[in-house]
Amino acid sequence: MRDGDRSRVESESGAWPGRLTDRAASFRQRSRPESHRRGILRAALPFLAVCALGIGSLACGEGVPRLADCLPKRGLSPDCRFQAPEDLAVVGHWLVVSQMPSSKAPGSLVAFHPGTRRIRPLYPAHAAGLATLPDSNRPDEGGMVVRDDAADGGCAAGAPPPVSDFAPHGIDVSLTRLLVVNHGRREAIEEFEISAAGGVPVLSWKSCTPLPSDTSANDVVALADGGFAATKMVERPQWLGIAKLLLGMDTGALLRHSPASRAWEIVANSEGKAPNGVAVDADGRFFVAEWTSRRIVRIEPDGSDKQTVELDFSPDNLSWSPRGQLLVAGQRLSVLDVARCSSLEEGTCALPSVVVAIDPTTLAVTPLVEDDPATVVGAASIAVELDGDLWIGAFAGDRLVRWDGPR
Repeated sequence: MRDGDRSRVESESGAWPGRLTDRAASFRQRSRPESHRRGILRAALPFLAVCALGIGSLACGEGVPRLADCLPKRGLSPDCRFQAPEDLAVVGHWLVVSQMPSSKAPGSLVAFHPGTRRIRPLYPAHAAGLATLPDSNRPDEGGMVVRDDAADGGCAAGAPPPVSDFAPHGIDVSLTRLLVVNHGRREAIEEFEISAAGGVPVLSWKSCTPLPSDTSANDVVALADGGFAATKMVERPQWLGIAKLLLGMDTGALLRHSPASRAWEIVANSEGKAPNGVAVDADGRFFVAEWTSRRIVRIEPDGSDKQTVELDFSPDNLSWSPRGQLLVAGQRLSVLDVARCSSLEEGTCALPSVVVAIDPTTLAVTPLVEDDPATVVGAASIAVELDGDLWIGAFAGDRLVRWDGPR
């Protein structure tokens, strides 16, 4: 989107989501709890934690590569009104956007309508600024109650995630279920009910499921039995998980939560190097993006068969196209590159981005988008198809990018 077009596109709240008003920024500086800062760190793992391993001069110094303009190039058209739109999901003619926390604001969920360019806050209900939010323990306009007084963030007590340190990461929509990996005060899978029956998405929080204490999750996918699976990207404590990541060791696995047992279990044969995005097909087979090993792994539900697809980039999140292809977005980078880009909030990180489609049966790979060197979209983390267009999000920066090339 050109800068001159911005005045014609506004969010429902009248402000740019992900951009703070002076009043809201001042409010957050006074009231943001320490748990919000912890949420930012967990949401950015394994990226920010590299700085703590004694190599900060390499990973966390000045000179973050950045693309500042917001102009279309190579058939890629950016919309630069977002806050680290790490994951996307389709609901009707809308995209649900998971916006990771920044140094100035907690994370949020918003809905974006590509046809009208309308942006609607979902959670919290006022994504443009905490200054307009209700007092703790009082219902907001969406009917949800915000409680941030419980030691565990209120998960066991049946309370929605505290708005002030909400840190969404991977998301998944299945029918009316919206699942969210939350790294805020609680490391948990949040479940919302989402409806677009009136043409506009509306959220209602339903429940949360704490993740195992040794798990830093990345993505989640709903399962046919009412349960879900989540990728354990690295283990906790964080220093141990990041050390294993940098040493090229297996760092995690795919975890499954059953509604019958109400317990987590490791999917057999799913251990791998930085498991990132996850998807499941109609036969119950899992597809997992192993980020540092640069491959996609297909695993039978019982772990009895494991097939791999080698790639020349680090795969991030996964989605299904309307034609049944697995869409894979990712980056050409090193772990240190990501750490250098994790603090970027305006523009986009100049890391080459790639999107491919994979046939889930033959595992044949079809290239779709390659922005290398990066010119419009850097640090791509997700690609989804909606109404014939491909939309690409990123784990850092300010933009969603539309690609209208052939599929």
